[in-house]
Amino acid sequence: MTQTAPILVTGASSGIGNHLVRYLSERGHTVFATARQESHLQALGQIERVIPLRMDVCDPQQVQAACQQVVESGLGLYGLVNNAGIGELGMFSTWTDEDILHIFDVNVFGPHRVTNAFLRLLVEAQGRIVNIGSQGGTISSKYYGPYTMTKHALEAYTVSLNDELHPYGVWVSIVQPGGIISDIGRNSMPATFSRFERAQPPFQEEAQQVLAAFTQPPQERSPDEPESAANRKPSSPEIVSVAVYDALFSAQPKLRYLVGTRWEGDRVLNALVEKLLDENDNPQHNYSRQELIALLDRHLAQRSGGETG
Repeated sequence: MTQTAPILVTGASSGIGNHLVRYLSERGHTVFATARQESHLQALGQIERVIPLRMDVCDPQQVQAACQQVVESGLGLYGLVNNAGIGELGMFSTWTDEDILHIFDVNVFGPHRVTNAFLRLLVEAQGRIVNIGSQGGTISSKYYGPYTMTKHALEAYTVSLNDELHPYGVWVSIVQPGGIISDIGRNSMPATFSRFERAQPPFQEEAQQVLAAFTQPPQERSPDEPESAANRKPSSPEIVSVAVYDALFSAQPKLRYLVGTRWEGDRVLNALVEKLLDENDNPQHNYSRQELIALLDRHLAQRSGGETG
């Protein structure tokens, strides 16, 4: 692919999206970078080879207007990175219907809406689509329910979309980051606090404990202390940009890119093993230990291009 491949990145004002815009532009690519606020658009416009576009992924009119601007640029579109997203926490009992619809509108319907708008250009270029998911597309835990629901949905969307578009020369991938240094946590705090504050009995006492924990100063820890649930070590957005770049330009991009720390990766793989064992534990279909190992060996051999024994 030429060094002037045009790529559109949504949610480019900060964090992963902003780092990716700079990463792509530094490597010679033209980047259509979307944001909602004027100050962010002006800042993006100062970056070489970056064309800022005003677009809220929840606003169909803005999405169509941005698409028209890309068409009128005459550059075409080779790649789309659906990065825009929000992350908020709260007990299920504190999420209103409107809250749930909004997080799905941004994290799931937004990528669908944007992809459909730009699909003709991407098919013409036989290009790439990269969705920024999360390790939360595989795992979940208390208070993360609605957020991880959206990321599970984005996983299914990616798989199905790739199956549909691959015959037309378009590859679709999903990048699954763990904890990344970004503004998503800080930006989501007001809504998260509001939910825990409105918790009703019998959940109110637990919610107050969570709020108290939020307001406690972070505990000082040794840099050598291993990562754990209580000692998270967010990664640089660089690892996401590297994975996205491979998904955009590799001759054989992967469907899934898991990125993060070793502790995070172990957590995901253990969750997948637990799911496999749950699904295998039924009267109608139950592999023995030896059969499970043989199944894994067959898949590993297929991945490496070898033959099974």
